[in-house]
Amino acid sequence: MCIIVYKPQGKQLPGTDTLRACWDNNPDGAGIMWPDGNRVNIRKGFMTWPSFLEALDEAMSGIDAASTPVALHFRIATHGAVVPGCCHPFAVKDSLAKMRMTEIGAEVGFMHNGTLSGLDTDDATSDSMAFAKSVLVPLKAMSGDLLGDERALRIIEGSTQGSRFLLMSKAGVVRTFGTWVEDRGILYSNFNYMPRPACKPALAGSAAYDAWAAFGEPDESFARYGLFEACKECPMLFECAEYLPICTDDLQASEMVASFT
Repeated sequence: MCIIVYKPQGKQLPGTDTLRACWDNNPDGAGIMWPDGNRVNIRKGFMTWPSFLEALDEAMSGIDAASTPVALHFRIATHGAVVPGCCHPFAVKDSLAKMRMTEIGAEVGFMHNGTLSGLDTDDATSDSMAFAKSVLVPLKAMSGDLLGDERALRIIEGSTQGSRFLLMSKAGVVRTFGTWVEDRGILYSNFNYMPRPACKPALAGSAAYDAWAAFGEPDESFARYGLFEACKECPMLFECAEYLPICTDDLQASEMVASFT
């Protein structure tokens, strides 16, 4: 699971400790985007914490960081290889090669947290890239103003499959889709910005339920870590125990379990 960190205009970026937790929980590469009125600046493919921190410091030193919206993405790979080009953000352009570029300007930039099914993916093409090419690029061409066209926004909202999206325009307009967490004015696409809890030894038994029980007493850990009753029967529970939950509400968790039966 990935995480997006969105700092709106007028807010300060989270501190280094919070960003380091985001990195530690999602260490498959990071990226940054911010607008300057002429384009959305995209820098990505930072595969180590020092390289990301250096790039962030460099980017923020060249702008008025407080008055500029900034979005950060920390990746856990689900589709696509763990390579710089598959990191987020992506330029919304009709070219997968341009989407893979680690430094590019665009009219619209795109970040995604979650998984999307029904798309053509491979090692070089993540589900996020496939969605941008097959959905966002045509919508942008038809609407002219992707982030200002309510018809296009409704289509995007209906296409999230429970994921969280962030789109940013060169003018600094930002739209988020899905359920987000607000903490001190910063938006996070999930709770993955918090340091991982110290894990206790796994409880006896091999049931998926035990994977989460290892984090604490069952009556308190399920709610605390974003799990739902249906999760006890889900074959994805071990993966969620390692990378934090995929589902964001009880309905989605129930649908996830149903998809395996």
